[in-house]
Amino acid sequence: MPGDDDTALQFPVLIGDIGGTNARFSIVLDANSEPTEPQIVQTANFNTIDEAIQAAVLDRSSVRPNSAVLAVAGPVDSDEIPLTNCPWIVKPRKMFASLGLSDVVVLNDFEAQALAVVALGEEHMEKIGG
Repeated sequence: MPGDDDTALQFPVLIGDIGGTNARFSIVLDANSEPTEPQIVQTANFNTIDEAIQAAVLDRSSVRPNSAVLAVAGPVDSDEIPLTNCPWIVKPRKMFASLGLSDVVVLNDFEAQALAVVALGEEHMEKIGG
């Protein structure tokens, strides 16, 4: 079918912004929908990111994400990703089984911001400097 791409993430997609103090999670149902209202949790209230996702998203919704894209506050350079200011260690391979996800993409939070800039319209941009 035209437009199909076997490498594309399968919807619904769980999106997350994980910092040292708070984690924010939403679900994007399809390529044309806006993210759901974010569920915000304090990282200190959960032992793992998997527990936070289960409690904040999966236990509160009938929608089951197939994929996840997570922006984390820490360097992403191995299969186990420790966060800079939080004791969580993100383990994407474990998330396949524990959360029933088929794909997990983990990005550094600054990288995610840089990639998102191209989606902004000119009305959101302001020239600074010369």
